[in-house]
Amino acid sequence: MHRVVSILFSNRTSGLLLIVFAISMAVATFIENDFGTETAKALIYSAKWFEIVIVLLAINFAGNIAKYNLFSWKKAPIFIFHLAFIVIILGAGITKYRSFEGLMTIKEGESNDQIVSLENYLQVQIGNGSVNKNYVSEPLRMSELGFNSFEENIAFEDKNINIRLKKFIPRAVYQIDSLNEGLQHLHVVVANDGDRKDFYIPEGSRESIYGIPIAFKTDKQSKNDIQITDESEGWQAIFPEDTNYFSMVLNKADYYPKDSLVPLQFKALSEIKGNSIVFNTVVDNSKRSIVSVEKKSERKNQESAVLLEVQSEDKTEEITLFGGPGYMNPLTTLYLDDLHINLRYGSKAMNLPFALHLKDFILERYPGSESPSAFYSNLEIQEKNKLTDYTIFMNNVLDYKGYRFFQSAYLPDESGTILAVNKDYWGTLVSYLGYLLLGIGMLLSLFWRSSHFGFLFQLLNLRK
Repeated sequence: MHRVVSILFSNRTSGLLLIVFAISMAVATFIENDFGTETAKALIYSAKWFEIVIVLLAINFAGNIAKYNLFSWKKAPIFIFHLAFIVIILGAGITKYRSFEGLMTIKEGESNDQIVSLENYLQVQIGNGSVNKNYVSEPLRMSELGFNSFEENIAFEDKNINIRLKKFIPRAVYQIDSLNEGLQHLHVVVANDGDRKDFYIPEGSRESIYGIPIAFKTDKQSKNDIQITDESEGWQAIFPEDTNYFSMVLNKADYYPKDSLVPLQFKALSEIKGNSIVFNTVVDNSKRSIVSVEKKSERKNQESAVLLEVQSEDKTEEITLFGGPGYMNPLTTLYLDDLHINLRYGSKAMNLPFALHLKDFILERYPGSESPSAFYSNLEIQEKNKLTDYTIFMNNVLDYKGYRFFQSAYLPDESGTILAVNKDYWGTLVSYLGYLLLGIGMLLSLFWRSSHFGFLFQLLNLRK
């Protein structure tokens, strides 16, 4: 035991840990630049081994305080210096385990009281018709370089539901390939947040697209599904609600009557559950796959996908969920035995104890240019009967009830603002205290009589 303690508190161990820490931070910087923040977090910043290195550093600093008896007045600068690192590490720990970071989007003239997290989670709702259970995982950090794993067992009534990650696909999109003999796929196009997304539903299956359940040539369907079938008259559909559409082929507007078997209008635009959706075509003799596309410079946060294996008793199903940081796609439903399991991969929402109302959003541009020079958010803080005005702009932060709001960006159509939100009062306070102690320790080391610099000053005075 004595040998272990002596090794743990030795100067060589201190140097080794500091070298490992420095190299790790340097490597993480390159990884973040090439593969993104999430990969850097998954492999280094939030990895258990990196936490162990930091904890060992804190233990080493604390042990050296006792080993070299740094509590004396003579050694005060060195004691403060060691203490500062311990306090900074403590602050970092509080930030990691107690803080919450997210984004808040507010359109001009509207209010919002929810933050969307910057971390990914697996959110699960399990029900059997009489009992429901909600589950939210710990933050999921996926790496483009691999080494991803996730497995969770959820107890529900007398059953155990096992959810396991099979594959992570960054920047994921569906791809369809032609075959000599293959399945038919229903090609569905959805416009979401100004972005076109293509989906392909294989025959004999039902899938949920942005909360819209679609059953394509299958008996496995429910009354809330849009049912697509191949009849002798051609492709027919049954919609669970009256649904308007505009046919771009016929150049006319019409509607699908509720619960009626009617011809499906291809290349017709409908608004369903707040999404613009087009049933584009049916692709014969094809195979669907999910591929990872190249990064797009104009899009910093492209959607990813996770392939999950869900098991209950002796039955297993696979499900693909699209999502990622900042994405809150509708829940996707999976039926397993007598259970209906709703799943979502991506951000989760956090409710604020107050609301922010965007009274006015101002975007200024450089003269004679379309490049933005500054943008401002004139807000009203709404809390019960209390209303407070505040303007957020670059370097002018709103601090309120432990939350910090930063001007981050604005909506593409310039109709509103995007605020970065941070809730980390104690982590920030403890970290700043550590930085203050570090500064004091460094300053005192220049003038303290027992320090190296103090000895040099004394030597110079003697020579005079």
